[in-house]
Amino acid sequence: MRLEPSPSRPPTHTLAESDLTRAFKCTANAVFVTDQSGKIVWVNDAFCRLSGYCEMDILGRSPAVLNSGQQSHLFYSDLWHTITSGKPWRGIVVDRRKDGMLYTVDEVITPLLGDDGNITHYIAIQHDITPRSQEHEQESYLAYHDVLTGLSNRAYFLSKQQQAMFEAKRNQRMVAVLFIDLDKFKMINDTLGHATGDALLVAVAERLRSAVRKNDVIARFGGDEFAILVADIHDINIIVALAKKVLDILSQQFLLGDHIVHTYASVGIATYPNDSEEPEVLLTQADQAMYRAKKAGGNRFELYAPAVSKMQ
Repeated sequence: MRLEPSPSRPPTHTLAESDLTRAFKCTANAVFVTDQSGKIVWVNDAFCRLSGYCEMDILGRSPAVLNSGQQSHLFYSDLWHTITSGKPWRGIVVDRRKDGMLYTVDEVITPLLGDDGNITHYIAIQHDITPRSQEHEQESYLAYHDVLTGLSNRAYFLSKQQQAMFEAKRNQRMVAVLFIDLDKFKMINDTLGHATGDALLVAVAERLRSAVRKNDVIARFGGDEFAILVADIHDINIIVALAKKVLDILSQQFLLGDHIVHTYASVGIATYPNDSEEPEVLLTQADQAMYRAKKAGGNRFELYAPAVSKMQ
């Protein structure tokens, strides 16, 4: 009920306040009623508490004032098509309060017919499910993110990697995976304690964020292992430049509380389609290249493909 209806609607009918009072005034759910043109003609107290709009604010206005921008134009077009055909509609809607905060409702909109069979009003009943929605969002976040650093986790990284490789195949582009392991991390953890080790991991995550493009994906796989997914590239030199940038920013000292910490990184690189067309295999190849870098003394990068490695 967020779209303006067609101007060819029948005249507005009046819905008696006594009928509304008996049915909806004291219900715990938010209720608002519009006339057939889509203008709000009645709200209950629960609606005012939920939306933040008082009667004076909202009467005579379109429900579009609640639009959050979270639903598409097509969503509201389908909604309006359903109810103007005389059928009830039900769905999950994210609305925006008067103060700008978002809330989520399970909403039912029912057309009310007059004696002549024409629609006179629409009654919307909203059940607030914001806590449930927020709990679901939190569960989804934890399923795909590292709790300590806020970076993506392995599951999310692989899903985005598969998607990037599919698009790269269609567009004849490249995808690169950089596998990063900190040098000396175990020594820092053992000598300065796990709290300092955790602080270092958080600081490393922030520096990696500053090094990549907006659409690149950074993940922490656990311990001191990180990965970067770089999609839609056409030149391996872009990846070489990024690897050098990562090595540079991670070699600069970290100030963690009272401690000045120095660490370095080993970076391994594998690319699609040069090295593999399988996401897990590509990740393994980047990991293997990283171990070559670490065995060579660390603070360096290696490319998985021997022929490309000469480009260093």
